[in-house]
Amino acid sequence: MATQQGSVRQYAPVNGAGGQPRRKKKKKKNNTLIFSVITLGVLGIGLVIFQFIFNKQAETVSMDITPISTTSTYISTGDGLLYQTDGQIHFYHLTDTKKNYTYGTGASNIRMSGSESMTVVFNESQLQVVGEQTPLTFTGYVEEVECGTKHLAVMRKAEDGAESVLIITKTGEQIADLSYADQCIVDFGFYSTANEMLWIETLNVATGSPMTTISTYDLSKNEVTGMIHVQNQLVNDIFITPSSMFVVCTNQIIRYIHEGNKEIYRTTIYGYEVLDFSFASGTPTFLLTTRGGDFHTVRILTLAEDAEPAPVETTLQLPAEGVSAFIMGNRLSVASREQLFTYTIKGKLSATATFAQPIDTAIKITDSKLLLSSNGMYYLANAD
Repeated sequence: MATQQGSVRQYAPVNGAGGQPRRKKKKKKNNTLIFSVITLGVLGIGLVIFQFIFNKQAETVSMDITPISTTSTYISTGDGLLYQTDGQIHFYHLTDTKKNYTYGTGASNIRMSGSESMTVVFNESQLQVVGEQTPLTFTGYVEEVECGTKHLAVMRKAEDGAESVLIITKTGEQIADLSYADQCIVDFGFYSTANEMLWIETLNVATGSPMTTISTYDLSKNEVTGMIHVQNQLVNDIFITPSSMFVVCTNQIIRYIHEGNKEIYRTTIYGYEVLDFSFASGTPTFLLTTRGGDFHTVRILTLAEDAEPAPVETTLQLPAEGVSAFIMGNRLSVASREQLFTYTIKGKLSATATFAQPIDTAIKITDSKLLLSSNGMYYLANAD
């Protein structure tokens, strides 16, 4: 009994020396709480970083199926896709399904052409502007048609084999018949400056060395405004901006201004070929690869629209699995069968995303959209 009372008295003091250990335990408890809060904070930040990285890696490229099968013939009009099935022409708008339409012709041997302003179906002897009542009939053979804003250009071959380019309105009024003696018509197309313009590329093979001529025609003035002559090398592409015409040749890129088709400068690209071009960023940007190379090495080239080219170049090794690459505004997009890689113009990888399903081909149709083929169908995908 004495032992029990002594035991009680031993722990009775609250404010004396016997109370000190309780204050020390409280301080230790506070330190533990602070440490736990800090630890949880660090873990939280780490989790956010992990989720950000994981989500970046796990990003998926959405693929919107179109009605177009890979067996269909199609062309891009800039704002949509024209394709045909069983004698019918269909228009599939890139962003607004309300603008889709179908035009029946009943013919199986038709071809098509289009721009954002009009659609044309044609065969060897007739042409029909969609929306116009009367078809247009031609003598000779219709070989190709290009659509502008208010005009059409028809490449026609006469029965004697002579070729010419007819310029007509939507309603069929003929504006001009441009013929080129001793020259082959290679290509032609429309562009806009202050007025609607037409360019025609012809090749003279009768000379000792090839000479390409690019003629420009003002549709408001109804006259040829000038000619560009390129000698000793072939012309591979023509890219047009509001200020310039860039003529891509075998060995050089030549810049001309629209006024008088005056040559401003040349820059050498010997050993390279141009794969793609974009002016969406406001700077002429070219994508090149070694001629006859393996496509795994590309060169991004920007040029100035000034008196001198002031070239800025970046050489980049693409992923071995890359199947196609495009300049999309101010970035480079590289598509493999399963992934889309995005690089800056300076060649830094900025994003990686996985296609919703493996693809077979990728085609650039605008500076923000790709047309992908997979399992026999075409899909639209954003590349931004």
